[in-house]
Amino acid sequence: MKLALIGLPKSGKTTIFNALTRSEHNTDKYGQVATEANIGVVQVADERITRLSELYKPKKTIYATIEYHDYPGIFAKEGDTADNAMLSEIKSAEAFAIVLRGFADEELDSIYDSGDPLAQLTRLEEEMMLNDLIIAEKRLEKIELGYKRGIKTPAILSEDKALHEICAQLQNNLPLRSLQLSPDEEKAVRGFQFFSAKPLLILINCSEDNLRAWDEVLNKLHDRGYKAYTIAGKFEEELSKLDTEEAEMFMADMGMTESIRDRLTHWSYQLIGYISFFTVGADEVRAWTLESGANAVAAAGKIHSDLARGFIRAECFKYDDIMAHGSEKILKEKGLFKLEGKEYVVKDGDIISIRFNV
Repeated sequence: MKLALIGLPKSGKTTIFNALTRSEHNTDKYGQVATEANIGVVQVADERITRLSELYKPKKTIYATIEYHDYPGIFAKEGDTADNAMLSEIKSAEAFAIVLRGFADEELDSIYDSGDPLAQLTRLEEEMMLNDLIIAEKRLEKIELGYKRGIKTPAILSEDKALHEICAQLQNNLPLRSLQLSPDEEKAVRGFQFFSAKPLLILINCSEDNLRAWDEVLNKLHDRGYKAYTIAGKFEEELSKLDTEEAEMFMADMGMTESIRDRLTHWSYQLIGYISFFTVGADEVRAWTLESGANAVAAAGKIHSDLARGFIRAECFKYDDIMAHGSEKILKEKGLFKLEGKEYVVKDGDIISIRFNV
């Protein structure tokens, strides 16, 4: 799972990235603007994996991870265009966390947009939709030229229809994440990786002493359908450098129960609609990430492509059941050990073993 941290320059993306990954990239506002992304892999805290590991005592315990990419500021000033290669790389992420500056800074206000998060978000959304519209219109021009040469396949017709719907949506200043395409149309345009089709997580980066000052803005963002939170980036960065005991003491003073790592990874899961299923055994206990609503074959493919190709059955039982009864033998005796077929929809917390033949 890859999530991109994006936003206008000097909004505090790298400060939040440092706190999240416990790294020390330069955050000096007078420092040179980065030209490439910082990348960090963050383990997703999950008490279920810890408890399964205690039960099975495997040689290895592997938690799910999220790969965070901290990109340089994009769309710095009105009329600026970001590097096309960087934009293509950003769009390869499964979702975006947009960092909006909620702290005051006169120097930054004179160079970039003011510390008004709603204005910053509007600016970013407009730029992303414009980028999407340019791409869609260019592709439609090529399709029209193909028609004149007699190229008119069912796949091209489906793509043409989808792109016209996309252009209409964007011309109405509406992001593509709110557009419902048919499965065939969605498949036809999937390769474009449109900016405004990506799920968005909004982070208002402010100081620790005015976290609640943004409640009204958060409510407005929630009313618009965004998942939005305040985060004290600088405070979180300093907190990440402390040992566990000191960090917990400061968190308690702030009324915080989870670290930024735990909060942001959980928010990321919720944003994309992911679940975790598990594989267990003497060699390894492991968490796997899967799209909510995916079937047993998709889960098998997450483990290994051969398992999906030769899928026969999925042996399944529930995390809660193994914790309640303590052994697979008891689960089988109680009828809590199930054999499921290809279309079984995997649930969060399922423990799965795949029967296959290649």
